[in-house]
Amino acid sequence: MSAVRISGIRKSVRQFALAAVACMAVAGGAALAAAPGTTSASVPQQASGAEVDWPNTPSPSPVAPTN
Repeated sequence: MSAVRISGIRKSVRQFALAAVACMAVAGGAALAAAPGTTSASVPQQASGAEVDWPNTPSPSPVAPTN
């Protein structure tokens, strides 16, 4: 085998390895994004008749500062 041929084979192997690593990274990211319950916590539900509706509570109006 000539040096040019060996160099070409090494380049092909390197490119294939890089493509395989890139594909695994993309597949791993997609698996993490699609996994249920691992990326965000669910909002706990309140019992009916609760006085405070936490997610929909209006903000208090701002008060002017006093000196």
